[in-house]
Amino acid sequence: MRGAITFAFLSFAAFSLAAQAQSGISHDPAGNSGHPGTETAAALPAAAPAPPQGMTIDGIAIHIGNDVVTESEVSELEDYQKLLEGKAQSRAKVLQELVDQWIVHNEAAAIKFPKPDPADINREFQALLKHFPSLQSFQSQLAAVNLTQNELMRVLARQIYYVRFLDYKFHAATQVTSAEIESYYQQQLAPQLQRKGSSVPPLSQVEAQIRQLLTQEQINEKAAQWLAEAKSRLRIVIQPYGRGG
Repeated sequence: MRGAITFAFLSFAAFSLAAQAQSGISHDPAGNSGHPGTETAAALPAAAPAPPQGMTIDGIAIHIGNDVVTESEVSELEDYQKLLEGKAQSRAKVLQELVDQWIVHNEAAAIKFPKPDPADINREFQALLKHFPSLQSFQSQLAAVNLTQNELMRVLARQIYYVRFLDYKFHAATQVTSAEIESYYQQQLAPQLQRKGSSVPPLSQVEAQIRQLLTQEQINEKAAQWLAEAKSRLRIVIQPYGRGG
C-alpha cells in the first residue's frame, strides 16, 4: 500500500471507488475511518442571548480562528465511523479530521463550489447499503450508533461535496504512468488475489480501475500537503474534553 491518509472524507472517496470496482481489486487508500465532512458552526455572535431555561447548550470542541467546531459534530463523526467500521477513532484523530474538513468546507464555500444533487446522494447511499447483509441489518446498526437516516443522507451529501472539491482542486496535477499501473498490478493486486485463491484477471481488464485508485492516492497526498500548510497558518485551539464553551 502507498502513503496513508487519515481524513474520513478522503477515505470515503476510495470507498466510492471500491463500490465501482467489482473485479476483485482490494485497496486500502489510507484512512481507517469513513465519515463525511461536517459543516462547522457559524462564528459566535459578540453577545449571544442566554438560552431558555432547560435548553441544552452545545459544547465547543475546537476554536479555529473566530469559528468553532462543536461537540455535536464530534459525536456525529464518531457515530458515522461506528456505522462503517464498528468503532470510532481516538478523539484526537476525530478532532484532526474535523479541522481538515473545516478547511475544505471554507475554501469550497468561498468559490461557491456546487453542491451534489439528490441523485448523486442516493447513489452513494445505495453503495453504502451493499456493505450490510440486509436492509434490516443496516437499520439496526444505524439505530445502534444513534444516527437517523436523514442525518446519514446529510452526511453523505457533505462527503460527496468535499471529495468532489478535492478532485476539482488536485486532479489536474496528478499523473499516473503505465509503469506505475503495471507495478501495482504485479506487486499488489495479483498477490492479493492469489492469496485469496482467486483468479488474476489480465491487466487490460483492470487497468482503468487501477488508474482510478492510483490517481486518488495522488490526490490524497497533494491534499495532505495542502491541509498541513493551511493548518500552519491557522490559530487552532482544542478545548479540553468536557470543558468546551
